[in-house]
This record gives sequence, structure tokens and C-alpha cells, in this order.
Amino acid sequence: MVLNVNTPIEEYRIENRIVYVKREDLCTPPPGPTFSKVRGLLKHLQYLKSQGIETVGYTETSISQAGWGVAWLAPKIGLKAVIYDPQYSNTNKNIDAMQVLVFHRAQWKKLNAEIIPIKAGMAKVNYNICKKNLVEKYPNSIMLPLGLPFQETIDETARIASQYEARFKSVVICIGSGTICAGIIKGMPSVHVYGIMSRSGNIFNKRRSILAKAKFMEGGLMGKLRDFECINPGWEYTQRSYTNCPFPCHPYYDLKAWEWLIENIGTLKEPILFWNIGS
Repeated sequence: MVLNVNTPIEEYRIENRIVYVKREDLCTPPPGPTFSKVRGLLKHLQYLKSQGIETVGYTETSISQAGWGVAWLAPKIGLKAVIYDPQYSNTNKNIDAMQVLVFHRAQWKKLNAEIIPIKAGMAKVNYNICKKNLVEKYPNSIMLPLGLPFQETIDETARIASQYEARFKSVVICIGSGTICAGIIKGMPSVHVYGIMSRSGNIFNKRRSILAKAKFMEGGLMGKLRDFECINPGWEYTQRSYTNCPFPCHPYYDLKAWEWLIENIGTLKEPILFWNIGS
């Protein structure tokens, strides 16, 4: 079995209230990334393999674990992984974020991915440049989308989350691309979901995008309004949280949501579940 089928739910006492934590960061054994998007990534890569794809590429950003996931999973099913590595200036002020990238580069190398340096810049611009390079260099290749927003990830998350719908009243989760959050919404339709954005942006557009991924219309599904709050605390992408946390939690993603939970725990209906995507 490539992935851990069941991850634990742990209990933590915060201000005399119990918060349950779904440790989805434990879905992979070492040397895989502590990153639950690999659930959908595995199924998507298996599909690509069945369609004759031989090489997959990914354009990485400074703090994402996506490239690590691609580098880990691709060779397990007979695919070559190519990671396009942004080269940030040494004058970059965010030293912590650069240390994360250095660590990720070491993982790609250990997993024998091909690493191609690229000039740092707008992720979407780099994606198009790298996509052209990949198809010219490798036959039967495909570029994976930024953030790995696969339907398979939504479906796998929904399948797991549905087991806990009757148990919880509130779920708090970090939002990046919103793919995992969409799975939670799909799998736990009666639970109030709080999606905490890990980078500042338009709340209305992000909420609408996530509901669409979960197959809910803005006005509700078959007349039922969806209890989903999209919350923007104002974080920058490469800004980290330093909040204390009793379990491993990714400082650039999930820990931002945990910080919000701690600050707003008095407003949440119990039982409360924190969905820890990565650490």
C-alpha cells in the first residue's frame, strides 16, 4: 500500500474545549511528503499512466510540497518526474521560506527527479514556459497544473470526510487552491466549514470557486444553502505563522488556520474538527 488508508484523529484541550485534529499529514510513509493532496495525485498519475503518459512535469513555487509529492509518487508507478525549480535571488528577505525550498530541493534530488532551474517569476507565466519546454524535450509528457487541483483529490477527501459527518458540527481547514476544502464540503454537507485562506485574496471569488469544485451552487444544492465561510486573515503567501501548536502543522499553510481557530474558538459549535492537510 503506497498511502496510509486511515490517519488518526487526536484530541487537544484548548481553553477548556476539546478540538479534534484529523492528522491527514500522516497519509504518507517516509520519504513521502506530509501532504494529503497526494491521495488524489496518486489516482491521477495512475490514470495518466494508463493513457500512455511517460513523463510528468511540475512547476514549483517557494513553499509548496506539490513537487515533492510528484517526485515521490511518479517513479512508484513508472513515470519520470521533472521538477522546474525557481531560482530566487539571494537578496530575498524571507529566509525561512528559502530554507523550506532548499529542503524540498534535497527531497527531489533524493527521489531522483530531474530538476530544471528556471528564473523565478509569476507562477502562471513560468508554467506556460515550462510546459512548452517539457513537451519539446519529452515525448508522451504532460505538465501537471499548479496546485494539483484534481477532481480525484476532491473525491478522495470527500470519501474520507463522509465518515465523520455525523460526529462534528464545525470543521476548520486551511485554504490554498481550495481542493481539499471542496472535498470536505462535498463529504460533510451538514457540517459548518470554516476555510481559512493561507494568502490574501478575493473572498467572494475563492468561496464561489470552492463551492463549484464541490458541485454546490452559490445558492445551495436543490434548495439547501451550504454552511461554508471563507475567511481571509490577510496573510501573504510566504508569510509564516509562529503560533504554538501541539502537533506537527505546516507554518505556511495549516498553522495559519490553527491560529485562527485558537483566536476564534469561542464562536465555534462543538464538536470541532481541525483538518490538518500537511506538516
